[in-house]
Amino acid sequence: MNRPNQGVLYRIALIVVWLATTGIMVVMLLHDVRSTGQYSVVRHVLQVAYVSVLLWYLCRTGPSIRELPDIRPLLFQHWRYGPLIPVLGIVLLLVLTVFSDYGVSILMLLLIIATGWVLVVWRRQIQLRMVVIGFAVAIIAFLGGLPFWTNDFISADTFLRLLLFVPPMFIAGWLLIKRTGLSGLQLRVGQYGKALQSFLWGCLLFIPLGLINAASGSPGTNITWVTRWWMPLSLPWFSGIVEEVWFRLLLVSLCYLMLRPAFQKQPVLAALAAVLFSAITFGLGHGRTLERFLTTGLLYGLPMAVVFARRDWEHAVGAHYMVNMIPWVMILLEA
Repeated sequence: MNRPNQGVLYRIALIVVWLATTGIMVVMLLHDVRSTGQYSVVRHVLQVAYVSVLLWYLCRTGPSIRELPDIRPLLFQHWRYGPLIPVLGIVLLLVLTVFSDYGVSILMLLLIIATGWVLVVWRRQIQLRMVVIGFAVAIIAFLGGLPFWTNDFISADTFLRLLLFVPPMFIAGWLLIKRTGLSGLQLRVGQYGKALQSFLWGCLLFIPLGLINAASGSPGTNITWVTRWWMPLSLPWFSGIVEEVWFRLLLVSLCYLMLRPAFQKQPVLAALAAVLFSAITFGLGHGRTLERFLTTGLLYGLPMAVVFARRDWEHAVGAHYMVNMIPWVMILLEA
């Protein structure tokens, strides 16, 4: 079977599973199964099935990872086993995240340090347009998530700390994408129409996961302050931008940059390790439990990381937006 016919096969399989999952979840929500625990096994089976087909589709379509450029080690260049040191560091950091309550905090601190390092090393490549767009996306996230702060849904300290680093991390991720070629950033090349198109495609692909997230009871119970029609459309911009800057644009790109020299002949392994590391730490960052590891990490974080690596950052933002937007719509309807 030739490549074009294979592409059609992947799309047909995705469409069929998308329609089936969406239809079943809409029926469940109409029968008010949200937060009841009913049909939980069915929901989990549907989610695993859809995520599996989605990952298969994303990995089998798009540009080949094998064609990505080689990357020379940026650290320990003159050491014989220098390329393996970042691999060991990432493994140790993953173990720390899994077994220690301080693992995610240490990871976030290291991301802040790495952001400064990237900006210093490639400071001559920083342009005014990068800075302007970085602050623009941070402002959108701030305005979208402001009701979180004003209604004490998230502490002011956490809200501001996450937002503060969005502009520098966005610029650092921009530079990393330019160097690695792993993913795309339509805003980087001035393709604003394509950026919107990518965002909408990300939303469309993740509608089933948004419905499943709503049926599982996210974002919680007894939320009575969502009383305006615009809130469900506004609130997801905060997590959609902030978490996709931290855990996808920066973390996936940085991990790939660090791992690529150790896998010069197998770039797929470097990309796979980067998306898995992002997914696992993303899940455990929401709570160090087995449920968070399996659901938030592997069933939400992993497809978000893969859609970033195989498409572009705007796809990932759209995916995250939709996963959170549908539950907030349900909160509005309940309120």
